[in-house]
Amino acid sequence: MITHRPSARSIDEAAAHWVARLDAGALTPAEETELTEWLDSDTRCVGAMARAQAYFVSPRMELAMRILRRPPAPSVAQWGTLPRRAVLMGAAASVLGAAVLIRRPAPAAGRRYASEVGEVRRIPLPDGSKITLNTDSVLEVDYREDSRTVRLLKGEAYFEVAKNPDRPFIVQGPKAQARAVGTAYAVRLEDDKGGMRVQVASGRVAVELPPPAAPATAWQALERLWTPSAGAINGTHVTANQEAEVRVGLNAAGVEEVQVSLRDVAPGALGRSLMWREGLLSFEGVTLAEAAAEFARYSVQKIVVKGAAHERISGLFAATDPAGFARAIAQGLRIKSRREGDVITLYK
Repeated sequence: MITHRPSARSIDEAAAHWVARLDAGALTPAEETELTEWLDSDTRCVGAMARAQAYFVSPRMELAMRILRRPPAPSVAQWGTLPRRAVLMGAAASVLGAAVLIRRPAPAAGRRYASEVGEVRRIPLPDGSKITLNTDSVLEVDYREDSRTVRLLKGEAYFEVAKNPDRPFIVQGPKAQARAVGTAYAVRLEDDKGGMRVQVASGRVAVELPPPAAPATAWQALERLWTPSAGAINGTHVTANQEAEVRVGLNAAGVEEVQVSLRDVAPGALGRSLMWREGLLSFEGVTLAEAAAEFARYSVQKIVVKGAAHERISGLFAATDPAGFARAIAQGLRIKSRREGDVITLYK
């Protein structure tokens, strides 16, 4: 028995027929079943239906979307390019083409870079940009034709971005991202909830919510196209000698909320805070407990403070020499220091 495969033109014509019937009025249960069976009969039918909907912009779209929300058949994963007859559906069809073709092979994963505890690593990128990766940090770099994306997975990094208006440079954290064209800035993950700090040394950076994840199926893509947008969320623009802090919490309704606060940094203070790039830690009026916590990022040796945690200190110290820091602080504050294995205790 020979089975003839429907032509692309006949599928497009059938799709236009179904959209016209939807536009004329509600389908009967039997007609809904017939439409569902037609959509399942060929992997090209869903794309044709979507293009016809885009062309006609039917006010009866809700019923079609309800039918299309069902789980896709396994054969959908084999979708390839659109049939050549798609061009006959007009310019509106081309708007929907990208959503229908979401089954293209996923791009290769970005290259991953990591630094050890106490290591500061410098990474040149193909476009001339440079990354300085701080201690115990991990990131992934994903360069594409229209964008340059870095996913900061752990720790902190400083970015010197080669200017390219056509390819924004985006550093993504768990809950927010920092987008620039050509500038220099540092991004640090502050906690496991998605908190983040962005310090701008030159240029301008937009701190904003990341775009929604790409739809995993054709059904999600179609639904997103026909769902009214709530409007874009404006980013917070951070300029030279400013820093932005991203905090994640719950609002009064118990819904997760991302808040961004912006502040100016005193002249010279930003440069001192970024001296970790040279293996140094600069403190100015911080508590001893805060300094000990910062040293813990750079060494397996830990500093425990007892009875003097709120004493404030200033100075410039080698990031990987907590023992030298402890000796200097003990002498300056006239407190005692004791070392047992990898634990250094400062106490009165």
